Amino acid sequence: KAVVSTQSTGRVNLHLSGHYHSYESSCSVVSGDCVDPGSGTVYIVVGTGGYGLEAQDYIYYPWSQTQNCKDHGYSKVVVNETHMHVQFVTTPHRTVKDNFVIPIWK
Repeated sequence: KAVVSTQSTGRVNLHLSGHYHSYESSCSVVSGDCVDPGSGTVYIVVGTGGYGLEAQDYIYYPWSQTQNCKDHGYSKVVVNETHMHVQFVTTPHRTVKDNFVIPIWK
């Protein structure tokens, strides 16, 4: 809870992690609730290098937007002064499975 509180206070747009052997992205979140883009932190787990190691299924959360545990892949994040463009791309076929824009914090 302390990390989440600090991210809201610090106006963090994107939190990347990768322990879980899958891909998952969230809506913009503040205190566990989805908020307008640019008003919260988007959480992304990119651990698909080990996707074949994952045995359990997803747990659905209201803030979860996209989940993938069937493909190897990577995230591509392009940042400029106004927004971040985020994609989840599978390998080796380079299929885009998630694609969205995070505006700067309002």
